[in-house]
Amino acid sequence: MQVKIIDPSKDRRWDEFVRSHPQGTVFHLSNWARVLQKTYEYIPCYFILEDSDKKIKAGCPFFLVKSWMTGDRLVCLPFTDVCFPLAISDEDIRSLFSTAIEKAKKEKADYIEVRGRHPDVFLRDLHFENHSYYKLFRLDLSQGTDSLWKGFQKSIRRRIRGAERADLKIEKSKTEKDMKSFYLLNLATRKKRGIPPQPYDFFENIWRELILTRLAFVLLVKHKSTSIAGGVFFAHGDTIYYKFNASDRNYLQYRPNHFLMWHVIQYGCEKGYKFFDGGRTSPDNLGLVSFKRSFGMQETDLPYYYWPTVGGVTSTKQKSLKYRMITSVMRRTPTTISRVAGKFFYKHLG
Repeated sequence: MQVKIIDPSKDRRWDEFVRSHPQGTVFHLSNWARVLQKTYEYIPCYFILEDSDKKIKAGCPFFLVKSWMTGDRLVCLPFTDVCFPLAISDEDIRSLFSTAIEKAKKEKADYIEVRGRHPDVFLRDLHFENHSYYKLFRLDLSQGTDSLWKGFQKSIRRRIRGAERADLKIEKSKTEKDMKSFYLLNLATRKKRGIPPQPYDFFENIWRELILTRLAFVLLVKHKSTSIAGGVFFAHGDTIYYKFNASDRNYLQYRPNHFLMWHVIQYGCEKGYKFFDGGRTSPDNLGLVSFKRSFGMQETDLPYYYWPTVGGVTSTKQKSLKYRMITSVMRRTPTTISRVAGKFFYKHLG
């Protein structure tokens, strides 16, 4: 059976396929593809198999990232914690990824990167290398708020109550101005962490492609009239995804991030979502790991697969000398310069 390559933004069958597939996520949808295309000009290479009626029966999304700085590669998917083929049989997976390997060779790509757990056929037949570094955190919302609250560490419950006494408020995004407010918080947070900020175009495209289509929302934590923390959350099917978080370090004594997390968990339970996806986390980021564990999130290994060998930015450990040198420099870099750096570098980092 011949594998075809499509652009999901131009082929309506793709979203129909994703929505009907039990493992389809918000990141498989064409909305997310358009965010990546518009922001970074990556080339979509979505490999599909069709049935006799020309309906998509299996597929896997890739983008071709071409960079003179970090090399050329096929990635499933850039700036996405987890993505995987939507296929049932090993035979279909083998067909999809054999074609991906052929495409990589044709484009003279340095490597292929696939993010998330996959069947053994990857290692056994296709000769991908497994690089298990990140952890994935997930919370079962079907327990209900009472049970979840009891599962929090005592220190977390105490901090949430403290935030409630501080009279913090949550506001849900209504206009793009709210996204801009979050972006300003994000600039400060990325500087504190020593990480270049994403270009505003990225968040603007999330607003247009995901928030306006009700696949995502922005929440801002307010102290009086000041935005002191915020988050961008994606929502699709039975899952809410914790995608971005930022806060003002001058107000951390009010525990706005704990307050925000509890609000989203309550919201997810109220709206009938089954899972809260806490996203990937480096095991070297002990503070964030502890934060997610304290809310009762379960962690699992998040393997990434590479062909023909492990490479790229996502294979770099946070405790490595290279990573620590970069973050040290970025913490000392003025925000105006780091914004320019982020706009330049991010398209090379996908």
